[in-house]
Amino acid sequence: MQDSRTVEEFLNISASMSKERDLGELLVAVVAAARKMSNADAGVLYLLDERKQNLVVEVAQFDSEQLNSDNHNSDKRKHALSTTSFPNIPLYLDSRRNMANLIAYTAFMARSQSIKDITRYSGFDFSDIHSHDRQTKYTTRSLTTIPLRNHKGVSQGVLLLVNVTDPETGKIIELAEESRGIVSAFAAQAAVAIDNAQLIEKNAQLIAMLNQTNKALEEENQVLKQSIRMKYDFSRIIGESVAMKKVFSLLEKVIDSDATVLVRGATGTGKEMIAQTLHFNGKRSDRRFIAQNCAALPENLLESELFGYKKGAFSGADKDKKGLIELADGGTLFLDEIGDMPVTLQAKLLRVLQDQIVRPLGAEDGKQVNVRFVAATHCDLKDKIDKGEFREDLFYRLNVFPVTMPALKDRMEDLPLLIRHFLTGLCEQYGKEVNSVSPAAMSIMQQYHYPGNVRDLKNILERAILMSDAGGHIMPEHLPEEVIQAAMHEDQDETMQIYVNGSLKQIVERYEARVLEKKLTDCEGNQTRAAQELNIGRRTLIDKIKRYGVE
Repeated sequence: MQDSRTVEEFLNISASMSKERDLGELLVAVVAAARKMSNADAGVLYLLDERKQNLVVEVAQFDSEQLNSDNHNSDKRKHALSTTSFPNIPLYLDSRRNMANLIAYTAFMARSQSIKDITRYSGFDFSDIHSHDRQTKYTTRSLTTIPLRNHKGVSQGVLLLVNVTDPETGKIIELAEESRGIVSAFAAQAAVAIDNAQLIEKNAQLIAMLNQTNKALEEENQVLKQSIRMKYDFSRIIGESVAMKKVFSLLEKVIDSDATVLVRGATGTGKEMIAQTLHFNGKRSDRRFIAQNCAALPENLLESELFGYKKGAFSGADKDKKGLIELADGGTLFLDEIGDMPVTLQAKLLRVLQDQIVRPLGAEDGKQVNVRFVAATHCDLKDKIDKGEFREDLFYRLNVFPVTMPALKDRMEDLPLLIRHFLTGLCEQYGKEVNSVSPAAMSIMQQYHYPGNVRDLKNILERAILMSDAGGHIMPEHLPEEVIQAAMHEDQDETMQIYVNGSLKQIVERYEARVLEKKLTDCEGNQTRAAQELNIGRRTLIDKIKRYGVE
């Protein structure tokens, strides 16, 4: 072999190899260049697998003229065989190094090996090569192995050169020591290029995985946003009464604006749901909705929670903390029970409402924010103003667009709708099927005033579902005693006063007997029709008639 030709080839391929970023193309180029530099008839490139347990063939190039006698084209060095015809080479056999295999041996020893004629050499196990020769009708004589060592000097693969020939005579020869040194130097640069290409490929895979994950998260985020919008859509607020229709009309007028809204109403009327509906159906729905109960924290904690603080502002402030007002920038901040906010904090909140500037505790300068405020209270703020407990100027800043949530007792026509809605959700929550509320129980519930409003109703139904039998109905005995007692006292019929005294069970039985008696009278004694209207079985009706002695 001509050494000058080898050196020239080394310089040319080294320059082009450093620019190649595609791992597959690089590996093919490395094998082709090594064959050309050494004048080898064939070349195979092995790389370690991810677990570093096997050497796997990545590229196999053989002179197709020797593989196929019918093909007389002499320039076939770029033709490649399928790598599946070469088995993986394990580095260990029974937990011991596989030193009998020339390729594994080269990887372990990290130095090149050269064998002129494997048919006359017995130091290694060449059974896999002999098997390949039989399959392909190829004849292997000389072998030269070059380790591919990375920048740390660790073997990451092996380059195998087969049947090195003399370019002048065409005879198979052993690769000269000097030429082997040049090819080894090339292999060292090739190993670095392969290492870089593998890293680039791995990074590309990670970026693709990250993009795919981000896409999945974005899609999931859109689904969650859509579900939130559906959850707080107007149709999810139960009510067809005149009072609720008035509320819906007001919300439609203010929902797309940035106007501050003050929601007034008794505890349990759904003031926070109104705030959420305004946010998730408005133009700020893609930004944050943050809620804070002003009565839930003492003054100093509420101040730091709302306005945030700078590191060192007070003992224990070991780092900066953003307040809820700053976190809600671009979105909506819901301040529940605003009437219970300490007067000293009301002044700071007033400035934020006026200038949209928030200044954390310990900070010299404020920060511009863009926050929509929705406040809620069950208090009479004007009464608090008269008592000096609430700032009048803050009241007018908050009361830009007032919305009053009616108490449940003022929209009792919505009671059946609310009951049906809560029954569906609670039955699903507890995995228990309860058909409906019996007429007797419904009659009692319609006479109760619900001091806790809609929240109170939900709690009553939740208890009743737990008390009732699966597949049955909510009966009067499943209702709390205070509900039954309140309903009894509410009834002004003098004949009902006799049912007030006694145990809960006695009161329920007397009341139920009266309901049955009245229903039978209305149905002119027709038990079948009475059972249908009471939504109970005819046999159940007959049993109750006998038990209570109803005529």
